[in-house]
Amino acid sequence: MKNITLYSLPIGYMLIYIILILMSGIWLFLLSQGLECNDSVISTLKNIIASPVEKSVEGLIEVATPHLFAIGTLIFVTAHFMLFSTRFSQKTSLIVAMALFIFALFDIFSYFVIAFGLVVSGWIKLAALSCFVLLFFLLLGLVGFSL
Repeated sequence: MKNITLYSLPIGYMLIYIILILMSGIWLFLLSQGLECNDSVISTLKNIIASPVEKSVEGLIEVATPHLFAIGTLIFVTAHFMLFSTRFSQKTSLIVAMALFIFALFDIFSYFVIAFGLVVSGWIKLAALSCFVLLFFLLLGLVGFSL
């Protein structure tokens, strides 16, 4: 990475901050799906697959709008740190960033598929959330390795 001393401290703090944001986002999602009523995370995940909590389209739009902005900004800032990397090509950075944006949209809009009755199970939301978080951790790993 060019001028490593200038970038390593803010990038390190950013990595910790983003990991905490992702963990709290997963926790809040599980709480909204009934984690406090159930005994364990596993039983909550089983309930999400069997019958996710119903939301209206208006409620989904109310939740999706700020998530589009916040997640898009987070990906934008994190992906731009990859531009300073000398260990990874810009093509690799671009592919990971674009895939992350696609999975973020898939994650945000997966509840619309459930709300409109196209899928009756919550597996699509869990799959979308898992893919997004794993890909984001991959991007964070690339940024961390670039330090």
